[in-house]
Amino acid sequence: MALSLIVTGVAWRWIFTPGTIPTDPTGINLLFQHIGLGFLQSPWITDSTVVPGIRPEGLRTRLGIPFAMIPIIVAAVWQMSGFTMAMYLAGLRGIPHEIREAARVDGANEWQLFRLVILPQLRPITLSAVIILGHISLKIFDLVVTMTGGGPGNATEVPGVYMYEIAFKANKFAEGAAVAMVMLVLVALLIIPYLVYNQPED
Repeated sequence: MALSLIVTGVAWRWIFTPGTIPTDPTGINLLFQHIGLGFLQSPWITDSTVVPGIRPEGLRTRLGIPFAMIPIIVAAVWQMSGFTMAMYLAGLRGIPHEIREAARVDGANEWQLFRLVILPQLRPITLSAVIILGHISLKIFDLVVTMTGGGPGNATEVPGVYMYEIAFKANKFAEGAAVAMVMLVLVALLIIPYLVYNQPED
């Protein structure tokens, strides 16, 4: 949680760099080879294959997730899981012990206590986590640039990387600003309802 996304990206890029399969694997592929799971070796961040690669009639492109995006998702989940756990830990500590005891006195078992008492009390924490992680995922930039640079091809290109490429590499500042405004609107669509929901009532 305390690490920069740049540091996380560099570390996970080392882990998911495939090397030469099967003769000279590196990273996680080398681990798979040593523990006898060589069939799990994969090109990882160098694979532009779309999974599951469904192509509906009339569409020229395949629908799915580029395989190279999976290591980025793993790294992002690893990075943000600490933050989410800290939020849920604070939420769990905020649930009064008396409520749990009252539910047990009323005959609730542990599963019913969790489902009917604890989970509803954690609903604001869940909403906050979804909003915060959603807006971080919409504007993610540094993790993708560090791990894949948007490649292979454009397989892992996200709006932040696209905006950077357009504005600062192609010198199309107007188009870059347009992409940035679209990103702002998408983030606002997540954040504004959350702010309205948390507005204290008069």
